[in-house]
Amino acid sequence: MIVIETISIYKPKSLSDALEFLDKHAPDVKPIAGGTELLLLIRDKKIKPPKYLLDLNPLKKTLSYVKVEGGVVKIGALTSIYDLSQTILHSDKRYAGFVDVWEKFGTMALRFEATIGGNLNAATQYSDYITLLLAFDANVKLESVKGVRELKLSEYIVDKRKTALNPNELLVEVSFKEPPAESSSSFIKFDRREILIAGIVTEATYLHLEDDVIKDVRIAFDMVSGKRIPARAVKTEEFLRGKRFSSEVVEEAAEKILPSEMTRVTDWWATAEYRLEMSKVSLKRGLKLAYERIRGE
Repeated sequence: MIVIETISIYKPKSLSDALEFLDKHAPDVKPIAGGTELLLLIRDKKIKPPKYLLDLNPLKKTLSYVKVEGGVVKIGALTSIYDLSQTILHSDKRYAGFVDVWEKFGTMALRFEATIGGNLNAATQYSDYITLLLAFDANVKLESVKGVRELKLSEYIVDKRKTALNPNELLVEVSFKEPPAESSSSFIKFDRREILIAGIVTEATYLHLEDDVIKDVRIAFDMVSGKRIPARAVKTEEFLRGKRFSSEVVEEAAEKILPSEMTRVTDWWATAEYRLEMSKVSLKRGLKLAYERIRGE
């Protein structure tokens, strides 16, 4: 006998309506936008099917945007990956890492459906926008009927498929400070082929130079140590700050400093040793690419 569980779908009329429904029915409700991750988890029985799905698509006009206000870049949680590509994030060298992610992100069909909020809420080492946005030191805004709270993205991603989002909250926005002129970013995704890849290693770099001196740098990987979630290579960042950018400095950061704070894992896909070596290569390439973009090379 096959038992098919039914799931009710609720389409809210407004953000406040959505929050009220979520508050009333949590934890028996799951918000859904593109559904490129959630529907697969339900289908494959990796999560318990919820009683309700809260369809967020009616809120697109409210929560799909990219804007710069008061020196802060703000991205609505329902902004699709395609919509991101039509904004300043794909036309300004400071945000070049967004173009890098786009070029390795799934298929065109997925880019139209997947949202920035969904990618963050997936909370896995394969969530490319988590890795990139950690390099931008991003914050997330969470909203419920009780009000609004903000967290650092690094605090929001707690563990694999686990965030700090309460059952009655929605992720509504991700934001980060507008980078200065002499800065750029990069994203490196390494795998055995070029398309439809999860990434054996991914790395994101944000670099700010002042007369070739590294005034600020932030480096994130798909994982650094312990948990299988993206994280920053803090010791490597500290080593690089204040130093004049050179191939020698980059080499030392990759070969000596990064291995001292990184613990990789072996699985069916690749060995820990291989992943560590490719992390070193990715760091060198990511820093070099961001540097060349700042210098217009």
